[in-house]
Amino acid sequence: MKKATMIKHYRKHSASDSYIIGFVYDKKLYATKMEEIPPRFLVETQASRGQGSQLRLRIKKQYKDQLMKKNPICFGSADMLEQGKYNKGENFEKIITEYYNQEWEKDSTPFWVDGDITVNGEKIQIKLDSASLVNEKQIRKNFYRG
Repeated sequence: MKKATMIKHYRKHSASDSYIIGFVYDKKLYATKMEEIPPRFLVETQASRGQGSQLRLRIKKQYKDQLMKKNPICFGSADMLEQGKYNKGENFEKIITEYYNQEWEKDSTPFWVDGDITVNGEKIQIKLDSASLVNEKQIRKNFYRG
């Protein structure tokens, strides 16, 4: 499945109103909020375990340079992504959730059901650089009829 097709289905079926994306720049963790994740931030890669291709967030340095000009929030050392028993993406989600004074719980709610957090009625999906957004098997099972 092509990148453009996966983006189309992801956007069409996403329950989120906006996104908070995180990235590491000069060994510091940053986050910025956006209405959509630009296609230039997304790559098509091969998923594991027979899931087909997948859409993954991969922010190249030139785009990180651009994001830095938009005054992203700095949360401190990138080492905070390594702390605790969770992976980097889960730790990032926890950091953002707690930033909004909410209690974080590890969950596996699909992106088409709900966002990761809701702030003032706005459903927000939280993604750290290198996160997977959707794979071909999920699209074919839940949305694709062609």
